[in-house]
Amino acid sequence: MPMTTSFLGASLRSPVMIASGPASHDVNQIASAEEHGAGAIVLKTVCSDKFAYMRQWPRPRYKLLDWDKQIGGRSKQFTLFAFEQGYSGTLADYWTFIEEAKKHAHVPIIGSAFADSAEDWAYLAANIERCGADAIEMDISSPHRPGSLEFETTFVAGIQAVVASVKIPVLVKLASTPDLLHQCIVSEQCGASAVTLCNRMRGIDIDIEEQKPILHGYYGGIGGPWAKYYTMMHVAEAAQHLSIPISATGGTMTGEDVIKYILLGATTVQVLSAVMVNGWDAVAAMNRDIESYMQRKQIQSLDDIRGKALRQMTKPEKIQRWPGEPKSGARNVWK
Repeated sequence: MPMTTSFLGASLRSPVMIASGPASHDVNQIASAEEHGAGAIVLKTVCSDKFAYMRQWPRPRYKLLDWDKQIGGRSKQFTLFAFEQGYSGTLADYWTFIEEAKKHAHVPIIGSAFADSAEDWAYLAANIERCGADAIEMDISSPHRPGSLEFETTFVAGIQAVVASVKIPVLVKLASTPDLLHQCIVSEQCGASAVTLCNRMRGIDIDIEEQKPILHGYYGGIGGPWAKYYTMMHVAEAAQHLSIPISATGGTMTGEDVIKYILLGATTVQVLSAVMVNGWDAVAAMNRDIESYMQRKQIQSLDDIRGKALRQMTKPEKIQRWPGEPKSGARNVWK
């Protein structure tokens, strides 16, 4: 099949993966994702017992902002504001979740975890591996994480501990920050098998009538179609410096978006908001878009175009620039 993608030692039927979140929180969702053509599934993030409070969520916990209010899978513009933290069950529940998913699914299952100490990271990772997951994604960049946790002081040790404690591939999920490229490079140096770029940003919205923050009254994760342009830049920069694969995530709504990420060097593309707003058919539609594009452009393998757009980028000093208006004359005469 032309869309077949090699990722972390597995052969995926599609580069489209389900990102960790509300669409991968129970085994029935795993079945839906597989039925609609997902290449792999990243499970909802489990938190260490230290963050057990993150297993309970406020209600309501989602709101669509700036929504075009199109239904029937046609929505293209929105911002999804959300405050949903970790997997809502216990650690034991999560281990069973992985085991059941692996028992029935025919696509790779990737566990996802969050902790703040090397010891807890290693414990979660070892159990995720024990239960049969094909890989683990370290969600070190959740928009809901405590603000005191820093990459250099907390998460580098976590990455090293996880890599040392498991044999399955380790993905590190990073957020859009000014030092993201540095974090990507350090993650690879620490032994990460891949990076996931980029997690949702942290944002807030205000109810001007009540004059207070909306929903739960605090910051939340924000994402939507607009986010892809930030993520595409980060993917392009990282792809030029890393030798490990990149799983892109952020703002993907169509197969065209998936193709753009691949042209910028991504190996796979994770989706979530599109599923939440437009339903599971969004995944099948992306696959159809990709197949149609490959047929139209006579592409035999996605490897043939991976990173191709990077080779077409113009260096800033070689951009053709319009000389502009004269620097003297009428524009400098006060009238």
